[in-house]
Amino acid sequence: MSAGTIGFGLQKSSLIDYPGRVAAVAFLPGCPFACPYCHNPELVSGVDDDSLYSWAQVRTHLQARFGLLSGLVFSGGEPSMHDELGDYIEDARALGYAIKVDTNGWNPDALQTLKADYIAMDLKTDPARYMELWPNAPADASDRIEQSLAAIRASKTAYEIRITCAPGFVRPHDAQAMAAYLQPQDTVLLQRYRPGRVLNPEWADTVSPYSEELMNTLLSVFTQAGINARIRGA
Repeated sequence: MSAGTIGFGLQKSSLIDYPGRVAAVAFLPGCPFACPYCHNPELVSGVDDDSLYSWAQVRTHLQARFGLLSGLVFSGGEPSMHDELGDYIEDARALGYAIKVDTNGWNPDALQTLKADYIAMDLKTDPARYMELWPNAPADASDRIEQSLAAIRASKTAYEIRITCAPGFVRPHDAQAMAAYLQPQDTVLLQRYRPGRVLNPEWADTVSPYSEELMNTLLSVFTQAGINARIRGA
């Protein structure tokens, strides 16, 4: 879609996407990654779909539900791919909303300027393996991830680092490499891979969610490295 005509997926109400708030979730299309376990496959390619909402429609929903909702989450896809994101954030904040942004950390320059109230960044695997998720990954992929983490910390915004423990992508030795990018002040949340509709059904047919034992093994890798980590929902 051209600038100014971005279509959004819209979850009109969520109790789990913004800690401590009832929020709407606006999903922006397009993503530079191709995670096989992505649960928003229709948004990865930046589809032009009549089922998507205009920003004016999202805004109308926010106005109508203000008071029942107090937060707006920009998710994706990858919202930082869109230069208009800052404008959407300002517009939603003018309506009285607190803003959370979900990001995969591919665009550290954008994260340095976003005026969000809360940021959740996904750390996918050992950054040295990002070429498995990122077609035509640039040589500085691991540097981008490190710079994005630094930008989030420097922003003084509330934040969390999320790790989806996808089979084959987050193994104990991957967790050891990932821990080197994290700091004790980071809040790190491990979450199980959930089966369902995903970007790569063939991949999904070959894997199963990790056992509680393996999840706890991964958790111990981070905690033993001095990282403030826990399993989401545990």
